[in-house]
Amino acid sequence: MINSSSVRVRYYKVKSGKKKIWIAAGSAALLLLLIAGATIRYFAAEAAEEAALPPEQRIKRNFDKAFDPDQSMLARLDNLRRSFSSAQQIPADKRHAAMVDAMAGAVNRTLQEFAALPPEQKQERARLLREDAEKTLAYFRRMPREKQEKALALLMSDEGGRAAFDNAVNTATNVLSPQDRELLGPTFKTWKKMLEKPR
Repeated sequence: MINSSSVRVRYYKVKSGKKKIWIAAGSAALLLLLIAGATIRYFAAEAAEEAALPPEQRIKRNFDKAFDPDQSMLARLDNLRRSFSSAQQIPADKRHAAMVDAMAGAVNRTLQEFAALPPEQKQERARLLREDAEKTLAYFRRMPREKQEKALALLMSDEGGRAAFDNAVNTATNVLSPQDRELLGPTFKTWKKMLEKPR
């Protein structure tokens, strides 16, 4: 004969277990909705703030963020992409100069900030900059060849573009110690590879 109290206990345990699963699933869904809502609000605020700026300032702002190792990789790549999108809103005769100026400024600020870091933080920052440069180069090289060439043409449409980049690196490296230059050497090489024509 089946004991009715043991059936009730088992039924209660099953019911209680299902209830816990539903509560956990509901909590997880609510958390995902909150995260999605916060993300959408953040990007909407970013877009509104960016839309208020003239294209030249948008390019500078996005290049600065694209070189910021504290930003996520996706955020840096998105900012780089938005820099090129903003460039399309500038008259063709001013576009190249605006892009070169923004890129040189971002490189210069990155190196100035590196020089100002306490010595114990430089090794880690150099590693982050190197890894970021390598990932960005890999992403860039995976793009269709035509897009790579278009981006390079916008930055390096003449010798002046490459000279401006080299000048930004050379000027900023004057504030770097020999040890800093050694730490950043691999990053400089990778940055320069990005400016070479795809093979």
